Amino acid sequence: MTWQEAWRSHSLEYSLRLAGESLQLTVDETAYEIAGDLIGQVHNHPKFEVHILLEGNCKIDVDGNGAALCAGQAAVIAPGQYHRVVSGDNGCRRLVMNLIVPEGTMRRALVKAVAQRNVFEMTPGMLELCRGILDESRQRPPFCRELMRLRLAELGILLLRLLDMREDVPAVEGTLRPISIIDNYFECQMGQDPSADDLASKLHLSRRQLNRILKATYGMGFREKLLRNRMDQAKWLLRHTDKTVGTIAEEVGYAHDSAFREAFRREFAMTPQEYRLKHTKSSQGQEEPK
Repeated sequence: MTWQEAWRSHSLEYSLRLAGESLQLTVDETAYEIAGDLIGQVHNHPKFEVHILLEGNCKIDVDGNGAALCAGQAAVIAPGQYHRVVSGDNGCRRLVMNLIVPEGTMRRALVKAVAQRNVFEMTPGMLELCRGILDESRQRPPFCRELMRLRLAELGILLLRLLDMREDVPAVEGTLRPISIIDNYFECQMGQDPSADDLASKLHLSRRQLNRILKATYGMGFREKLLRNRMDQAKWLLRHTDKTVGTIAEEVGYAHDSAFREAFRREFAMTPQEYRLKHTKSSQGQEEPK
């Protein structure tokens, strides 16, 4: 049996220990890419199931309630919830990940978070991890399994942060370094109304203490860090999506696209449209045919 055949005989899995509790992440190889007829049977199971949509659209029925997913979104289904994929277009590509969590504080917090909302916007970094797993699964170069497991672990941790359950599991926040909480805050609050006071409160710090941490770690203050994150996200969206400049401006936190265009021009000496024209062509040349 060759190493490629041996690799194919296993599902991908990774065990994590967070806040004193063990979690297991799994992805079955058959779930890497699903296209065409996505209709399935209603079922439930004792694990969390995460459907991450990379391309196209699909609908998932969860306990009789339909959830429409588009590219860049993920649906998280809690243990015991009856669900099925109702429909999907022919261009649908998704990655399905399972999260096995034993009874305890973490599981209760996850169930509570999913009960409040089960559809989430994935960050560009999380989508890149998903595509990296898919690329490795297709190419199967040496050591691909090891690399995919690491990517799966990072994806799982970012997903837990995206669920925003820190208030329910104080131990999780207590085990995170302030830098992790700061990174998470800028990543998840960008399209809302982030403020230095709000972040300092979450860290139980004064504004002065927060500013010292930001300067020492990133070499910039809150406003500069926020601008940097907004521009990084905007660049990614301009290169990898066909969303309008106005939509992108709103997603990265600008109430008016004119303010976004002006900030982008100051930062990169070109308009968003010029940036898209310059970089999208080269990116498309590297994409695999759909």
